[in-house]
Amino acid sequence: MSNTSKYQLFVSNKCSCCDKIVDYLKRKKISISTINIDKEDYTLPFSLMIFPALVKEKKVVSYGCDDIIIRLNIA
Repeated sequence: MSNTSKYQLFVSNKCSCCDKIVDYLKRKKISISTINIDKEDYTLPFSLMIFPALVKEKKVVSYGCDDIIIRLNIA
């Protein structure tokens, strides 16, 4: 894994998959900016409707646990 600092992970309290991806990041010691939309203010030029969502440079690059894990493992 190289640079994950350009990524933002958007999660929600109502998403069991979000818990799974946050636990995965902790276990693998992957440092990534994580924003819980139910607890924090955030600004994006678009609306998010599916969680978790992985954003890079204000563009959605991946949705869902498995796709995000794959993306971060090759980042």
